[in-house]
Amino acid sequence: MVRSSFSILFFIRESKARKSGKAPIELMITVNGERCTLSTGKQVPIDKWDKTKQQVKGKDEEAQSLNNYLKAIKAKLYQKEAELLDRGFIITAELLRDAYFDKVESLKEKTLFEVFEEHNQEQEKLVGNGVSKATYWISVYTVRLLKEFVQQKYKREDLYLRELNLNFIQSFHSFLRIDKGMAQNSSTKHLKLLKKIVNLAVANSYMTTNPFITYKIEREPVEIDFLNEEELRKIINFDTPLPRLERAKDMFLFGCFTGLSYIDIKTLAPEHFEKDNTGRIWIKKRRVKTGVLSRIPLLPIAKLILDKYKGGEKLLPIQDPADINKYLKDIAILCDIKKRITFHTSRHTFASTVTLANNISLEVVSKMLGHTNTRMTTHYAKLIDKCIGEQMDRLMETFTGDSNL
Repeated sequence: MVRSSFSILFFIRESKARKSGKAPIELMITVNGERCTLSTGKQVPIDKWDKTKQQVKGKDEEAQSLNNYLKAIKAKLYQKEAELLDRGFIITAELLRDAYFDKVESLKEKTLFEVFEEHNQEQEKLVGNGVSKATYWISVYTVRLLKEFVQQKYKREDLYLRELNLNFIQSFHSFLRIDKGMAQNSSTKHLKLLKKIVNLAVANSYMTTNPFITYKIEREPVEIDFLNEEELRKIINFDTPLPRLERAKDMFLFGCFTGLSYIDIKTLAPEHFEKDNTGRIWIKKRRVKTGVLSRIPLLPIAKLILDKYKGGEKLLPIQDPADINKYLKDIAILCDIKKRITFHTSRHTFASTVTLANNISLEVVSKMLGHTNTRMTTHYAKLIDKCIGEQMDRLMETFTGDSNL
């Protein structure tokens, strides 16, 4: 990479002065003695031009605006020179002029965030029409994380797609796990989205090689916990003088008997309830996460909880996620439940103990949960079988021993 002798000179073309006394501001690019000129598209009164400083005289708003414009032209020319040198071009004055006007095809290559932002703009248009708000916001958050990572590692605002390689992916993964403290499965979501963008770039010939070919994204198996009938009854019968624990218990039980996730309970509104011709009340609501419609009959316990909080500011006064999970931990200890309970345990409990264990069909449970297919629901069914098997093993041990039969 050999840097040429390169200079920029701003001047006014007095021979082309208008009747108003203004002359056009032009600039001369000189590279190794070779020159070419171009117009800036701006004019200035002849007596207001400072030849020595190559700028407009004065500190008024108009003068400052013109001088800032000239500085921007100069900065762009230096940027284009650096890009041309980086690609191995031999710099000439005319080549630099063409690059300034974006006429050099090889300098039009796409950048990572340019392609990512195009993807996100399309996603935003599809929200509510095949794309959920949650999916869109994950895309937005991934861009934010990538920008932080690129700034931290490369000290740059963006990267050309051709610069992405295996090391970039590995480093970004480490950034998510170590710097951002993400679990493996959380970081996987962002890596999969990055992989989608890279695949799109390759398909559109923005990239010639795909660095993800040699990088495997792996999820860790997740152990799903749910409350069995005995544990669920312990929480139903749990009594406390502390309002925060009582509210956390009620919100958790509402989840156990509706299968709604935290965000779907938080966004629950009167228009999501519907009474059929038999008098049965249904919750009909699209899941925030997937946009899939859930249809859930309102069970008596869930209705009692709704009635209990009727007249409040919100339909249900659910606490913040961190707070409610902390209170549920206390409730589990007080109820002598030897499991780690989070609010999402309520959805698992609805799927397993409340419905599948009571012979509600897999297809019906899947529809109530708003699953896009029965694969996830099948997982709950397998967990119930495992739980029943373990209980039967304990029963066998109870009746095994010294016997005279």
